[in-house]
Amino acid sequence: MLTQPNNHPDPHLTIQDQALLHRLLHRAGIDLSRDRDNPLIAKLCALFSQMPYENLTKIIKSETVISAGSAKRLPDELIRDYLHYGTGGTCFSLTAALVAIFNAVGIDAHPILADRHYGPDTHCALVFVQDTELFLLDPGFLIHQPAPLPTTTPGIFSSGVTTIELAPHDAGQKVELSTIFKANKRLRLTYKVSPVDGQTFGRAWERSFAWEMMTYPVLTRCSSGVHHYLQGNVLRIRQPERTTKQVLAPEEQYAYIRHTLGIDTQIITHAFSVITHGTVPSSSPV
Repeated sequence: MLTQPNNHPDPHLTIQDQALLHRLLHRAGIDLSRDRDNPLIAKLCALFSQMPYENLTKIIKSETVISAGSAKRLPDELIRDYLHYGTGGTCFSLTAALVAIFNAVGIDAHPILADRHYGPDTHCALVFVQDTELFLLDPGFLIHQPAPLPTTTPGIFSSGVTTIELAPHDAGQKVELSTIFKANKRLRLTYKVSPVDGQTFGRAWERSFAWEMMTYPVLTRCSSGVHHYLQGNVLRIRQPERTTKQVLAPEEQYAYIRHTLGIDTQIITHAFSVITHGTVPSSSPV
């Protein structure tokens, strides 16, 4: 049973600039006078699938402000940067923006938190109800198609390249996400399905600025059945039949981020002036 907190006047989960929202919807080919229900959700999901998971903007923002509270890229900023620079965000900023957009167009969506192996409340996603069933979207884990949240038996679906299993526990109040690739199953995270309010979500978001991944680039995106994942200077490209791994020189990193992920050169140059090129520490989360 979905227990909902109060709806979202919280700035973490709202869009302040309606003109900005209209620009985004126009970019996505969405006409609210015509698009409703399933077609509207499908177009919103397609829009977010074009936004890369990237921490360059988070690194830039955190370097220019004093506190983590000021470094959060709220929905208006994420949307504005996407329209101007082709950037996206990390799990918290992407989820906050998607919740805000869903609610702005009349779809009641709520954020949830998740635990990963390196700590509680270190990931997030959103849930919404459609035809009395609870669905999950997780832009940080590249789940851009609504996935039914199981309550009794596991559900399995494909994210394009990787097979994902959602296994319920505690009568569906917790759901484990595991990836399955070539018969290898790996537990990735555990969702806590009860929605959280904006303040709780914001506190978890602020704690994310202390993570080790803030010291090196992390970018990922799925496109045409290919999963691109850049961590530090290591690029992994996963296709259904194989995975390739390549160590990139700095100029190759620049070119890859610009041409494959579509992020503006100004963002890349600024971010790489803050972080250090090189390998990712072996203790870092993957």
